[in-house]
Amino acid sequence: MTDEQAQGASLLIAAVADELEEAALAIAREEGARGVTILPSRGIGFPEHITFCGVTYRGIGVVLLWVLDGERATRIAGRLNCELELLRPFQGLAFVAPLDAAGGIDPTAIREHLGGGPAASE
Repeated sequence: MTDEQAQGASLLIAAVADELEEAALAIAREEGARGVTILPSRGIGFPEHITFCGVTYRGIGVVLLWVLDGERATRIAGRLNCELELLRPFQGLAFVAPLDAAGGIDPTAIREHLGGGPAASE
């Protein structure tokens, strides 16, 4: 993997409703994503969604994080948003953030992660 490919690393962030977690993981797996960090989450919208007896809806969900090459991350985000209908209310959102300008990240470690092994120069 070249330095240019390591610089093309991206963070795919998908905040999804709890019941969509397994489907989201399956889509990412189909696209070749090897690992994921899963964080439990809750959220409310603005304006708040009021349910039965005036209770505010606090959606239970998960935030899924992957470090991937930029092309793969963008492709997976698109599939998640489309196939899981994430842009509907209370479903979630998937988006990609580039890591090439992020501080504190070792380019060699990213290269090893994305390439599946030690850096080519070692």
